[in-house]
Amino acid sequence: MIETATDRLVRFKARWIFPVSGSPIQNGMIEVQNRIITAMVPQSDASAIDLGSVALIPGLINAHTHLEFSDLQAPVQPAEPFTSWIQALVAVRRGRPADNASIQAGLKECLANGTTAVGEIATQSWPTSTYQILDAQTAIQSVVFREILGLRADQIQTQFQIASDWLSGNPTDSSIQSPHVIRGLSPHAPYSVHPDLYRQLTRLAADRHAPVAVHLAETPAELELLRDGTGEFVRMLEKFGVWDDQIIPRHSRPLDYLTPLENVPKSLVIHGNYLSDVEIDWISQHPQVSVVYCPRTHAFFGHPPHAWQTMLARGINVAIGTDSRGSNPDLSTWKELCFLRSQFPGISPAILLKLGTLNGARALGLDQVTGSLEVGKRANLTMIHLPANGFTDPYELLFSASPVATL
Repeated sequence: MIETATDRLVRFKARWIFPVSGSPIQNGMIEVQNRIITAMVPQSDASAIDLGSVALIPGLINAHTHLEFSDLQAPVQPAEPFTSWIQALVAVRRGRPADNASIQAGLKECLANGTTAVGEIATQSWPTSTYQILDAQTAIQSVVFREILGLRADQIQTQFQIASDWLSGNPTDSSIQSPHVIRGLSPHAPYSVHPDLYRQLTRLAADRHAPVAVHLAETPAELELLRDGTGEFVRMLEKFGVWDDQIIPRHSRPLDYLTPLENVPKSLVIHGNYLSDVEIDWISQHPQVSVVYCPRTHAFFGHPPHAWQTMLARGINVAIGTDSRGSNPDLSTWKELCFLRSQFPGISPAILLKLGTLNGARALGLDQVTGSLEVGKRANLTMIHLPANGFTDPYELLFSASPVATL
C-alpha cells in the first residue's frame, strides 16, 4: 500500500488516470497532500513516483452492503422462493453471537478490492468506531443506515425511539463526531415496517437531515402482499408471529413508499427490481432519490432484466452495491462492474465506471468529497494493473484489467 496520508506533498505518475468527471489522462500525474488532491496534470516530472502500467480511478463506492454477513463463504440457499431465503438468512443471524468482527472483515475486504466508501445497513447500534479506522494509514467512509424493523402497531414507539437515539448518537460513543461515519435510517422494507412507522421515520430523517435507505419493489411477492395481502410473505410473517391483515391497506404499491421520501435530503431505493413506469417517473422527478442496483445479487435470485438503463435514460442516479455475502460471493464493486460489462457489452464502459464511483458518491451524499478525481477532493485512489497492450481505447483497456488495489 502506498502512503497518501502524509503531510508532505506526493506525486504519482500512472499510465492512465480516469478522473470520471473528465476525459482519461495518459501518462498523467496526480499530486496529493494530506489525502487531498492538489493538482492533476497531463505530464509528470522527475519527482513523481512512477506506478508503472496502471490505471488510477476514484475509490469505488459500494452503495449497499450488509457487512454483518461478511464471514459467509457462499450465498445462503435456497434462493427461491425469496421468503425461504429470508428465513435462512435470519437463521444464520440468530445462530451466532452478535459482534462486530464480521463488519470489520467486510470493510477490510471492500478496501482491499478498491472500495473506499460504503452504504451499510446496520442491525444494531454499533459504535461508529466499528466503521471508522482500519489501521494507522487507512480509513473508509461509511454511511451507516440503522435498520428498523417493526410491522406490528405495538412496535412503533420502541422502534421509533431506537431510530431517534441512533441519529442523536450514544453519549458513551466517543466517535459520534467521526468524519468517516454518517448516520442514516433504513426502514427495512414494506413487509417489515408498519406504514405508520415508515412515515414517522421518513419525517424524522427529514427533520434531522439524515439519509434513508429502503428495500423496495424487490420481488413480485412483495407487490402481491402490498396489492392483495396474500402470498408467500403472509405465510412467512405468520410464522414470525407479526402478521395482521389490517396493517397494509389493500391496493398499496411501491409508490406509497416513495412519496414519503419527498422531503428526505438523500434516499436510496435498494434494488427496485419491479418498479412500475409511474414509480420510475416519480423517482426521475426527485433527484435526491437514487436507485441502488446489485447486479450479481439480482442474477442470484433469477430476476428478469433490471430497468437500470431505462432509469439512467430518464435521468435517475443509479449506483452499484454488492448487497451481502448472503447473496453474493464477495464484496467487490469492481467485479460488479465487470459482470455488467460481460452482460451488457454494448454499454459504454465510461458509464459503467461512473456507476461504481461518482453515482455511488451522489447516492450517499459524498460527491463533494469523493467519487471523482478532482482538485480539492479526497485522494481516494484505486489502482488497477493494466495489460501491456491490446487496446487503443483507454476504457476498453481498463475493463480488460485486474486486480484492483487501494492506494
